[in-house]
Amino acid sequence: MAQIQQQGHRWIIGGDITINQVEQLLAESRKLSMPGTLELDLSQVAEVDSVALSLIFEWLRLAQANKVNLTVTGLPDNLVSLATLYGVLELLPQSSH
Repeated sequence: MAQIQQQGHRWIIGGDITINQVEQLLAESRKLSMPGTLELDLSQVAEVDSVALSLIFEWLRLAQANKVNLTVTGLPDNLVSLATLYGVLELLPQSSH
């Protein structure tokens, strides 16, 4: 089961980000606040498919629309592989911590 926990300026995403969870995660994220700086922590994500990239890009669009500085941390290897395959890895605003 996928979930998002907000801890201050950080969303911690856990579980799987696949086609079966994306609607729930998007709905859940809309209930959370987007502070001026937001970190998406994906270190607890297990399985992903290509919809995970779509979800991250939707969060990026929402952040830009709300003038939020969003960074992504803890990208799982399988998500890095997908992003590399699709040529979009450099579009993900990654933080080093």
